[in-house]
Amino acid sequence: MENITMSRRTVSQLAYVELATPDLQKSRDFFVNVLGLTEIAQTGDGIFLRAWGDFLPYSLQLVEGPVPEARRIGWRADSAEDLEHVVEVLKADGREGEWTGENIGRGRAYQFRSPGGHGHEIFWDIKQLAVPEELRSTYPNRRQKFSPVGVAARTIDHVTFGTDDVLRDVLWFRDKLNFRYMEYTALDESPETVFFGMVSSTEQAHNLGIMQNATDVRGAVHHVAYWVDQEIDVYRAADVLIEAGFPVEFGPGKHGMGENTFLYVREPSGFRIELFSGGYRNYMPDWEPVGWTPSRGSLDAFRNRSVPDSINELFPGGRAGAIDHNGTAEQSPFAIPGIS
Repeated sequence: MENITMSRRTVSQLAYVELATPDLQKSRDFFVNVLGLTEIAQTGDGIFLRAWGDFLPYSLQLVEGPVPEARRIGWRADSAEDLEHVVEVLKADGREGEWTGENIGRGRAYQFRSPGGHGHEIFWDIKQLAVPEELRSTYPNRRQKFSPVGVAARTIDHVTFGTDDVLRDVLWFRDKLNFRYMEYTALDESPETVFFGMVSSTEQAHNLGIMQNATDVRGAVHHVAYWVDQEIDVYRAADVLIEAGFPVEFGPGKHGMGENTFLYVREPSGFRIELFSGGYRNYMPDWEPVGWTPSRGSLDAFRNRSVPDSINELFPGGRAGAIDHNGTAEQSPFAIPGIS
């Protein structure tokens, strides 16, 4: 797979995700009491939450909606100049968006849609929100102290969405927004069919995952991931979640792609959350994307268990899949041949 040398960054990091939920209070209580996020504001625009280690003002905006869905993905530009540059690039690409005024936690932002129909906004200026006095850290490089509640998620990590053309979206983020194309997965029986790709604007293996959406639902999202400090914390999180009445959907395990320890769980509206730790940090400016297949352990490095069919669900309602995978999307495209 062709790659390009990334000489500069345009996007510095994933900032937040706006998540709609049919039961705002139950979702809020899950993220606060079970995942350990802190509510820092509640306005007519929703409930704003942060993990204790988030550098930006907040990482999750909860709003009420008829179905669970991620309505917008927020990114911070690498500089004020890069924000203007992104707008020029988007307009030249025919992706006219719109400027919005200041909002809680940030200055003006430019809102747009990526090729798969997903809503994004990018901004530069931030306005740090007050952390309650009792939660302020004694460490000068932290805004909020480590005061573990539930899972005690440290920071937002990445978001994964579904699209009708994985390579189109991967190359768009690479060529237009200077993300690095890190890794991809193709089908064992159809190596030319790339159904999952990872891109990154940081040293992470990815802060954006892009997977095949076999339905006509545009703008669908698969999951939002939060980072926990140590790999053992993912296993601890499994205990916390189960005891709190939230069964683990898949995991704990280890991804081959990125080499991260993971588990998936559903919050009260049904939306999927991943808990994540470990993995590599990659600073190579001329990195060439690495190819995987399910049999080589792209989703589960240990290659010894089946993938639950529920992993195919996207939000809003739809099913992830892969073209010509046994003529159906009912079987997870991540399934390892020979393991049922």
